[in-house]
Amino acid sequence: MIDKTKIKTVFLDIDDTVWWFTENSKVSLRHVYDHFGLSAYEPSYEVFRDIYLTKNHQLWQLYHHGKIEKDYLITERFRFTLSEIGVSARLETLAKEIDDEYLRFLAEQRILVPGARELLEYLNARYEVHALSNGFKGVQDRKLISAGVRHLVDKIIISDDCGITKPLRGIFDYALAQCGAEARSTVMIGDNADADIAGAHNAGWHTIYFNIKGTEKSDCADAEVLNLADVTGIL
Repeated sequence: MIDKTKIKTVFLDIDDTVWWFTENSKVSLRHVYDHFGLSAYEPSYEVFRDIYLTKNHQLWQLYHHGKIEKDYLITERFRFTLSEIGVSARLETLAKEIDDEYLRFLAEQRILVPGARELLEYLNARYEVHALSNGFKGVQDRKLISAGVRHLVDKIIISDDCGITKPLRGIFDYALAQCGAEARSTVMIGDNADADIAGAHNAGWHTIYFNIKGTEKSDCADAEVLNLADVTGIL
């Protein structure tokens, strides 16, 4: 149970909590598939997409827990996908070119998770509001600017800033120090039961699990919501 009268600071994850990564990524993957003529290797965009999404998810799980470096994640996700659809010429170079274009185009997309803008406005009028993300420095800021909500978030704390990723405690302690906050009066809102919720819980924060997919459960969240609008009933 969260006593909202004792809360001063709210941190939110960015991808799939505020900015709808799942939907924006689909648009961006389609863009690079068409832009680089990848149908010449794999006629089905859906096959290309699913190969990439599966590999990308695996790599992000490893990255969250500090088992691989960011540069490897960026290089490997498209290198693997291209290899799977039969690309061999200029494999490494092409993978880098595609990833650069993907990230550039991705950061320009504007789709927010339903209710995100309204929630940010609500929280911004009542608390100190910051973002805490394992995403890439520069890209995360541009996402919020593109979506028109950057002004509703004070500081954006990125794992790149401290070299520590969620769910490791270090990044949560770093975020508090950067924002002048205390764990006992801080809430983390995020869609990842491991990186966001377990990580924040272990750092002594209060937690609200945004179960956007309605599937994965959290055994340590102080509260769980299926819709962002429901957060206003907690805070």
